[in-house]
Amino acid sequence: MKTKLTESLEDYMEAIAELTAVKGHAHSKEIAERLHVTMPSVTGALRQLAKLNYIIYNTHFPVELTPEGRKVAEQVIYRHKILKKFFAEILGLPLEQASETACKLEHIIDEEAVERFVIFSEAIENRTDARNLQTYLTEAMANLTAGDYPGLCVLSALAPGETAVIERWSRNLRHPERLGIAPGATFTLASISLDKTLLRLAVGDCTVEIAQEDAENIWVRRTADLMP
Repeated sequence: MKTKLTESLEDYMEAIAELTAVKGHAHSKEIAERLHVTMPSVTGALRQLAKLNYIIYNTHFPVELTPEGRKVAEQVIYRHKILKKFFAEILGLPLEQASETACKLEHIIDEEAVERFVIFSEAIENRTDARNLQTYLTEAMANLTAGDYPGLCVLSALAPGETAVIERWSRNLRHPERLGIAPGATFTLASISLDKTLLRLAVGDCTVEIAQEDAENIWVRRTADLMP
């Protein structure tokens, strides 16, 4: 059984593979520049990888991956690619931040977890029944970027007794005029039906009933968050 590589050694494997793919070679100096480390550090790491039979290392020639080393490097690069895609395209992080976050996680996540990220991401991206979830995530991430999260939440996230103001409709909400309530209205969540399908709002002296599927698409702000 192969020894599990440290995070640092996995970074070296990734750097060697990527330099080879882009430049056609991976010299020790190029590896040092890419990873922002000293030449003695590179030498020590490359000697360790050579002992594990992951690379062919000679101080006078470019570093080469062995077939086994290529497999390991490809796994590391694949994990990084999947995680970066998830953080950038699903969670909406800027590309640089998504890449940095992927770098931190790619060393500690196992292959099964990566494949679950793939399944989840592909479902959100490609399934027509996930369109509403895509819209919700887009709006929620925009709230986060604007500094409005967790101040803003959907109506369905409230607990009975909480008072809130309707801020806006989600793009998922169809024909909001039918609800009998409008943005700017202050209400208290009076109760939730036992089967969790109906929310009753106290709006002044009136009671308005909102279906759960509609409540999931109404952005509100708790009045407690509006207090100075």
